[in-house]
Amino acid sequence: MSYIETYPIQHSTILRIYSEKDEIDVSPDYQRNGGVWTPEKKQLLIDSILNNYDIPKIYFHEFNREERKHSGVTYSIIDGKQRLETIWDFIENKFNLSTDFEYQDDPNIKLASLSYNDIAKEYPKIRIKFDSFVLPIVGVKTDDLDLIEDMFSRLNEAVPLNSAEKRNAFGGDMVKAIREVSNHKLFTRKVKFTNKRYQHAEVAARFLLVESSQHDHSKLIDTKKVYLDSMAKNYRNNRTKLVENFVEVVENVCDEMVKTFIDNDHLLRTQGSMVVYYLFFKELIEKGKVVKRKSLEDFDKKVKDNRTLAENNYEKADFDLLEFDRLSQHGTNDVSNIKERLRVLKDNLIF
Repeated sequence: MSYIETYPIQHSTILRIYSEKDEIDVSPDYQRNGGVWTPEKKQLLIDSILNNYDIPKIYFHEFNREERKHSGVTYSIIDGKQRLETIWDFIENKFNLSTDFEYQDDPNIKLASLSYNDIAKEYPKIRIKFDSFVLPIVGVKTDDLDLIEDMFSRLNEAVPLNSAEKRNAFGGDMVKAIREVSNHKLFTRKVKFTNKRYQHAEVAARFLLVESSQHDHSKLIDTKKVYLDSMAKNYRNNRTKLVENFVEVVENVCDEMVKTFIDNDHLLRTQGSMVVYYLFFKELIEKGKVVKRKSLEDFDKKVKDNRTLAENNYEKADFDLLEFDRLSQHGTNDVSNIKERLRVLKDNLIF
């Protein structure tokens, strides 16, 4: 039986969590990577802590005894990675407080531009206060990692749980087509995300929506739940031949993707990337071109390296790649998001 349990982690002071950082996996497979934080955003978080403001909750996945023994870690970060790493960076003197920082408990104390070490030397009581700040960390226990995604869909996007499962109950020609496409080798062998909660069917539906929206509206539309549900209902009956044509086109594109990607491919680790790849491969087919997996692998690495560069020197980072990174984490079903990521992908690939 799958379950999920949440609870507040007790005594989660900054100093304690920092002392246990080696026991925390900051980059598990299900980590939701956020956009790169600017120096100003990092300084604002430390400002909030020093001035006793509430900060957003941080979520940890707690490993069971066997998982701890195997991995050597106690927790992995589900949400809040940037906040924790910002705090750790401040403790390690990687950035200072802002030049206009004001200590609200006593404005006469001048902390502006100071580092963590500076505060420890000049104002040890304030350093102790910072170290003793209790982080709002929520522990998550589950025997099904997919439930973590479901939980955050509810909390962060207000997406109803199991929307694909509900859509499956509509029945009809399009729902049958979604099932057929979701059984393609692209999903059964190549993608890295599981199908425990109909994730494959959700992506298959988005592929089919690309084709049906082109037929109905002569353009791509948002691949959101409301449009997926509408497609399933509009193509429920009496349009069998048209649905079969959509399936043929989609499976042809999927066939090409299968030739490029490896089994359980980390490049296909998220649902949000799938429509972009689908549109990219569809365009390749139309133009009679092919792409090597190495080119896609190099692009993925380029995005990650650019993220690291931005963390150290934001001005030298490539804006397009930062935007691709940001858009890959937020609102991935918006048509404007999809088109922009597709553009950046095409602009950066070497054929």
